[in-house]
Amino acid sequence: MADRTGTPRAIWAFTEHEHRELARGIDRIRDVACGIGGWVEPDLSGHLLEILGWLDRDLEPHVAWEESWLYPQIEARTGSPWVTRFARFDHHQIREMAARVGADQQALHGEGASTHLLELKCHLFGLEALLRAHLEREERYLIPLLEDETASTVPATTGR
Repeated sequence: MADRTGTPRAIWAFTEHEHRELARGIDRIRDVACGIGGWVEPDLSGHLLEILGWLDRDLEPHVAWEESWLYPQIEARTGSPWVTRFARFDHHQIREMAARVGADQQALHGEGASTHLLELKCHLFGLEALLRAHLEREERYLIPLLEDETASTVPATTGR
């Protein structure tokens, strides 16, 4: 976790809890990626369905909360939507990589499924990396803006 200096305790507590819960799912993504090659297809497919379910059930609501509440709070505080643009782009990349994992899971049922295993492994490790980097950037750069007194004095941009 990043430094909490100056950030309201309630926001940090909630963020820590959410990110700790998400870390379990991210660890599971890594575990499945590391195990590729050691499972028979039905087991691997089941593990992928578990990950895809976690993405829909746990990650997507967290992303929706960030985009509908957290980021607007930060944008209002800083007076600019540009502060959260990279995080919103992260969400786009995460969703794209999750879609690739979903396509990989479907490909396991077709002919030549073994040729997709390396791509699947890459996609899972890529998804893990995107998620870990995103959470770290939020903790280091975005969450502290909610309390940073200087952030409220930054003038709004005109977009030009």
